[in-house]
Parts: sequence; C-alpha cells; structure tokens
Amino acid sequence: MEKKKLLLTIVTPEKTVLADKPVDFVTIPALEGEMGVLPGHAAFVVQMKEGLMHYKDGTHKEFFSVLSGFAEIYKDRVLVLAEAAELAKEVNEERARQAYQKAKETLAIRGADLDLDEAQASLRRAAVRLKAAEFKRKHSL
Repeated sequence: MEKKKLLLTIVTPEKTVLADKPVDFVTIPALEGEMGVLPGHAAFVVQMKEGLMHYKDGTHKEFFSVLSGFAEIYKDRVLVLAEAAELAKEVNEERARQAYQKAKETLAIRGADLDLDEAQASLRRAAVRLKAAEFKRKHSL
C-alpha cells in the first residue's frame, strides 16, 4: 500500500516557488511557533512569521527561507502564501550578510525620510536569508 502524501505548494507575489510537490512532512514557521504537518492533518489556516521551512520526502529534505504570510492545510494539501520564499541552497551567504549589514546601518541612521516599517522588513528579510545560508553551510546542502 502506497504511503499517503501531502501536496505542497509555495507561492509568493512574484512566482510559484513549488507546485503540488508530493511530500511526507512539512514544517512551517507559524507565528506561535514551528508547526509540523503530516498527511491527514486537520484543516487549518495559520499565520507565518519569517523563518526556515522544510519538507521531507522519503530521505530527501529541502529547506526554504520564508517571510511572513499564511499557510492553509486542507485535505492533504499545504498551500503556503508567503511574502518571499527562497530555497536555502540558492541563498548566497555573502550577499545575505551584506544585505543584513546594510539593513542594520539603515536602521541605525534613522533619517527623517526613513520608512521604519520598510527598513525593519528589510532587516527581517536579510536575517532569515542569512539564517538559511548559514544553515546550508553547516549542513552541506
């Protein structure tokens, strides 16, 4: 008997990052803490925060950096609607480090024309990309 799978889709405003990928398990960086999803999970909608998300398919694991958004679990389907999502193995660590440093410097300056919400969002985005890059390096992805 074939093992039941989840169908995982990850969508951002710019593109579909992953479409109907059959997986065994998904972790989602939910606002209240990391959430694991297996086939047969109850229908659920959860708000996400920035963080690392991953799926497992057999022995294969894939990691993503994701920014805030929502995830819907319904009938063995997981739909992730994120502000941004990127495969960890595609994140350039040096560029992520530079973006993080630039975002910190921008916030430190705090000029009159600074959009504080945008600057903080840039810092969060850079931080999660840097976290993904460091994770990739430590786990040889």
